[in-house]
Amino acid sequence: MSTLTKKISVFILLSITLLGCNVEQPEPLRIGLSTWPPFEFFHLAEQKGFFKDEQLDIKLIEFSSLSDVRRSFERGQIDGLGTTLVDVFQAREQSPRNLQVVQVIDYSDGADMILANTKIKTGQDLRGKKIGLEFASLGIYVLARGLDKFGLTFADVQIIGMEQISLADEFKNGRLDAIVTYPPTSITSQHDMNTNVLFSTSEIPDEVVDVMAIDESIIQQRPDDIKKLLRVYHRAMTYAQQNPEESYAIMADREGITPQEFKNSFDGIRLVSQAEQTDFFKQGGKLEKVVEKTDKILRESGQIKGADHRADTVTNRFIE
Repeated sequence: MSTLTKKISVFILLSITLLGCNVEQPEPLRIGLSTWPPFEFFHLAEQKGFFKDEQLDIKLIEFSSLSDVRRSFERGQIDGLGTTLVDVFQAREQSPRNLQVVQVIDYSDGADMILANTKIKTGQDLRGKKIGLEFASLGIYVLARGLDKFGLTFADVQIIGMEQISLADEFKNGRLDAIVTYPPTSITSQHDMNTNVLFSTSEIPDEVVDVMAIDESIIQQRPDDIKKLLRVYHRAMTYAQQNPEESYAIMADREGITPQEFKNSFDGIRLVSQAEQTDFFKQGGKLEKVVEKTDKILRESGQIKGADHRADTVTNRFIE
């Protein structure tokens, strides 16, 4: 090989190396999560190394409330979130970003509730009382459905908005007569004082769904990463079913409750498997009905007033 040929070869190799160094690596997929038992499977997956197995660079970001997660999305600080359908609609209302549901995580079957002190015996006794909730979140939906059952309206009660962690303290100290809550806050509140469950989502099955929702631009740019995210989540669910003692201990410790309490919290939650997703996402399926109901209640309560997003809030692109 001539000297000139050797020099050309070295130059080509160096150029390839430099080009390789300049290839821009994708940013971690940023997923926001609040404290909710089914979302713990994402953290379990992280601890067990399932994301690494899929070569998915991900950043799980924790928040103290659903509304904080939503606001972070609206500010562009996260790419997707574990949330409720209510928060998806509110995010579409408040932000130019197009949040889309890619998977149903679970539906509440008693976990979300209106919890009152023992002086309040029935739902009608809430008239004029102070009710605490996360106002810009699922709480307003649960309260609306409960008040409707009691023959009351928002005008009949005093609604006070605050985060779940503060709700528990205010309720315990007697500054609130009732709260709209969910695990683990509902569990600790019932432990700390005598309470009455006036209404729960067991009375409106399939209506309150928790979902994984991703910004539409991320869906278009990184569809394979979304597939990996969902695949890992379901792997973590399967792992927990096969190794419950270890898994519940890990997840309960993060939520500050005992493994048995963590296990019991699923008594009011129905996880949705990979095989069941089709029933929700198909045309005329469960999710379409919930979308209609959620949009109606949020508009009646003044939570959303803008464009109609019922047709493009859900994508079945990732349903096998």
